[in-house]
Amino acid sequence: MSAGQHIPLGKAIPDSLHAVSVSIPTMADVIGYEEKHPATIAKLTSGYPRFVLHSCLREIEAHWQRLFDTPNHSLWLTSSESMAKRLQAHLSLTPSKLIKHRGVSGLRIPTNPELNAAAKSFLQHIGGFLSGRQAEDYLVAEGLREAPQPETLYPGDATAKILETLSPLLGTDRDAIVLSNTGMNAFFAAFEAVRSVQYPKGRTSWIKLGWLYTDTMHILDKLSGEHAANVELLDIFDLDQLERALADHGDTIAGIVTEAPTNPLIQTMDLERIRELATKHGTYLIVDPTVASPANIDVSPYSDIIVNSLTKYAANEGDVMLGAIAVTERCPERQAILDFIKSDVEPPYARDLSRLAYQLPGYSPLVETVNQSTAQVVAFLESHPKVKAVHWAKEERSRANFEKIARHPDAIGGLISFEVATDFGAFYDATPLPKGPSFGMKSTLLSPYIFLAHYSLVTTPDGQRALAKAGITPELMRLAIGAEPVEEIIDALKQGLES
Repeated sequence: MSAGQHIPLGKAIPDSLHAVSVSIPTMADVIGYEEKHPATIAKLTSGYPRFVLHSCLREIEAHWQRLFDTPNHSLWLTSSESMAKRLQAHLSLTPSKLIKHRGVSGLRIPTNPELNAAAKSFLQHIGGFLSGRQAEDYLVAEGLREAPQPETLYPGDATAKILETLSPLLGTDRDAIVLSNTGMNAFFAAFEAVRSVQYPKGRTSWIKLGWLYTDTMHILDKLSGEHAANVELLDIFDLDQLERALADHGDTIAGIVTEAPTNPLIQTMDLERIRELATKHGTYLIVDPTVASPANIDVSPYSDIIVNSLTKYAANEGDVMLGAIAVTERCPERQAILDFIKSDVEPPYARDLSRLAYQLPGYSPLVETVNQSTAQVVAFLESHPKVKAVHWAKEERSRANFEKIARHPDAIGGLISFEVATDFGAFYDATPLPKGPSFGMKSTLLSPYIFLAHYSLVTTPDGQRALAKAGITPELMRLAIGAEPVEEIIDALKQGLES
């Protein structure tokens, strides 16, 4: 595997039908992708499956248009029948029809740009799209594909293997871990579970602590309910502000949601103090440790619920969408929360589980490799005159907080961000690295993260002010370090900086 390469626009990373990343190699391509330029979109053979519709799903849609004679209608394929009904309820004023065929479910709605955008956003936010592997198997059963793409699967009980691996990392017994079809659905199930016990008590609002992942924010902003008055606290180090917010509104707060470390600034808060405040005010604490990986950090002593995207690090080949929810022993009303999650979550497709279980032996080795490489890449970037700032897990401001939850002194994680003191776009275009969304895979990935995740903020004055308030520059470059020789990664960065 070589890091020093330019991959053509639209090529899957890795080269697989079920790849979760796609090459977007220049800033012109990034803008074309975000603004949906036809010439750019036409070249995409893949994409992150919650954002770019999997090719097998598109094939089923075309097949169903013929099979069910649905002119002037759009079809949205969902992860289950219950998800199709959930989408139907979300689009309550829209004429729709639920369709189910060979175990695949979907919702038919009138073709309308606004309706389609609403359906896509909802399924994207909560992880409700049909699995690409299930879609592929459906196409084979219908005679539209000869056979599934060859891949190696775990031959035994995949679920047992996954839970055996996750239990010590998430700090709870196997029965308290629930697997989900995506990391985003893992968060949504936890969110809904807390709502089920807190909203009847009048606790209908949430605290967003730090700059959260885009779809986490969308769930909290759009799906909390009409009585929610959510509080956004962007400075994770100012916990006096959190204490004041809980003192003023604590009896209305259902939960605190945060990521440790945060993305993209890779900052870690004082979880011990947050835990004390959450307990004092009867508030649930949901923590996502995906950025550094539960193999590097242990947040279980402080969390009520842990949500983790297994697409990162665990699925190290970069071709599986899965998530996990762990309900810790300290979680209030633990059994009720756990029962709700088990009944509400979108279960993973069997072949996705088998593919993940096959990759699990590479989980710890990948984490060990990227820990060592990250330290060397950070040292290089910090010493380079064309780099203004480097954000990583052991940055001075949050080093002590990170080390409090780190499993060992070498724990870092493979995700860093940095700012260049040169032309941002020219650096991106010139750097010979794989470029695309996602992280935690064997392939290194460079991305202009804010452009990809928050393009609407980058391109509007209000959005730019929101980013500035969070201490985030639009020209922040995110680097997900992979398993390639670290010398190749550094050489590629050097070429970009010195071009």
